[in-house]
Amino acid sequence: MIDEKRLIELFLQLASLDSPSLEERTVADAVIAELTSLGLDVAEDDAASRIGGTTGNLLCRVPANWALQDLPDAAKSSSQEVIFRQEQAPLLFSTHLDTVQPCRGKHVLLGADRIFRSDGTTILGADDLAGVSAVLALLHELRDRKMPHRPLELLFSVAEEVHLQGISVFDTHALKAQEGYVLDTSGAPGIGVIAAPGHVLLQFEVHGRPAHAGIAPETGISAIAVAAQGIARMQLGRIDPDTTANIGRIEGGGETNIVAASCKVTAECRSLDPQRLAAQVQHMVDCMGLAATATGASVTVQTHQSYHPYRVDPDQPVARRFQDACMAIGKTARLIATGGGSDLNILSRAGLSGMVLSCGMQQVHSNAENLALGDLSDLVMLLLALSDAPF
Repeated sequence: MIDEKRLIELFLQLASLDSPSLEERTVADAVIAELTSLGLDVAEDDAASRIGGTTGNLLCRVPANWALQDLPDAAKSSSQEVIFRQEQAPLLFSTHLDTVQPCRGKHVLLGADRIFRSDGTTILGADDLAGVSAVLALLHELRDRKMPHRPLELLFSVAEEVHLQGISVFDTHALKAQEGYVLDTSGAPGIGVIAAPGHVLLQFEVHGRPAHAGIAPETGISAIAVAAQGIARMQLGRIDPDTTANIGRIEGGGETNIVAASCKVTAECRSLDPQRLAAQVQHMVDCMGLAATATGASVTVQTHQSYHPYRVDPDQPVARRFQDACMAIGKTARLIATGGGSDLNILSRAGLSGMVLSCGMQQVHSNAENLALGDLSDLVMLLLALSDAPF
């Protein structure tokens, strides 16, 4: 059994701290303190200066059989069935330290039903402090039980919730792991994400012509009306099983007696298929361009691909290991595709074979977010199994 008392303390400690994107310093310091108390070294990169935040990405390396370091060699060989080689390629566990807003001044409670919730005025922060807590609890379990285990690399990224900014500037060459798991999706442990979409951000700026709205409106060109026509031409929402698109923000104009001279529109599209992603981007650009041409307005467009899609074959070792680990703890593995991005979109681009795993969090990005203690405990057991620790 997992030490639930310690697990509760770990999660409550971390979830009580403010950790909005680009302001993760307090939580990062708590994680560093926990790791150093276990005798582990932590390296922090220069992401803070590069993305305008307070904190860099954290990387901690756990040598093979670290939990046995205090045992004499005779005890290691006689009491443990498996001793892992130091030169063996490590396994990566990756989480992120930031949380979405509103997250300041959280009051986190564990109810009689064994479910963590906030007081309802903020999010809970289980996304992704459930993953962070589980990784820290894993280390305690390995040490307390004196378990042999494979070498591990632990990555704690920043600014994940704002288009993966932290991991995007992380030097992936620093990793020795070739396979790994990102602990960052909803649902009880047992869900593994084997496909996730790429993401493109679009920013349109429509340029019209100002005029007096009461005296000579016919001499003006309303940038707001042009933008509305462009949006009306677009296919939005669920485009196909792999592709989505959305308008996030529209802003412009000023006083009601002035025909609006400019209007800005921010949008996104996502797809599991790179070709469909490119086609949807072009479709949205064309729609706004046609509306501008038809009215005599002009439009400038900026596009930015935040991350690329990834897909893992269910027969790859990283997927088979996950399914075996689920079976070892009495869970049924479920492999799915998702519409959300994660740090794995960047890590897989750098050559890592990986999956995103569910952490027990529910109703994320809302004040109704919650986390069952039993699911968090199961997540720690799953990490033990993935670490090849005998239990």
